[in-house]
Amino acid sequence: MELSIFLLFEIISLFFAITFFIIKRNKIHLYFIPFLFITVLVESIGSLWSLANNSSGKYAMYNIFTTFEFLFYVFLFYKHLKKIIFKKIALLFFPFFLTAVIVNFTFIQGFDRTFNTYAFLLGSFFIVVFCCFYFYESVLPDQIDLQLSKQPFFWISSGLLIFYLGSVFINALFQYLISNDLQSEGKKIYNIINRSLNIILYSTFCIAFYLCPDPRKKYSSPL
Repeated sequence: MELSIFLLFEIISLFFAITFFIIKRNKIHLYFIPFLFITVLVESIGSLWSLANNSSGKYAMYNIFTTFEFLFYVFLFYKHLKKIIFKKIALLFFPFFLTAVIVNFTFIQGFDRTFNTYAFLLGSFFIVVFCCFYFYESVLPDQIDLQLSKQPFFWISSGLLIFYLGSVFINALFQYLISNDLQSEGKKIYNIINRSLNIILYSTFCIAFYLCPDPRKKYSSPL
């Protein structure tokens, strides 16, 4: 049930991206279409692997995908952030994060034994940092007149901030509940919160796709 809900909102988000790309031809749609297609594919394969009880294959796939996912999101921040120092930090993230992932695969958690929580927490931390960079730039004097709620990347950043802050919280909570012999209750709480976070994330993507301007018109795109 949990995966079907995830998949539903991911498919809806992909549908929005394709639909509004056809209408508006904005680059943000073009970036998201292949990413969301891969996301839907991974979740679909993951569901089949769960039914087949093949954990090792599923872990390997999700470990590769989450690495790609973080790189994709930081690429979006690199394209959108304006300050040179923030762009340089985004560029440095790529080799740093890939090195950390390879070290984790090779020496710590392995490639297909379990989900790479250390790499996920590291990536989540950086996504939160880049979200803060974006919001900082949004309140600068030359940007203060812009209405944030009408800016597509505001919704993307807000969704990412809520999702990754929430993900760090529920993973820490789940570990606490397991350590106190509350695994059954922990799974229920984890599933409810994780489902809600995914719904929020993909809903904000849909709002962003709707708000994206048509770059063929004379006004400039905020993305």
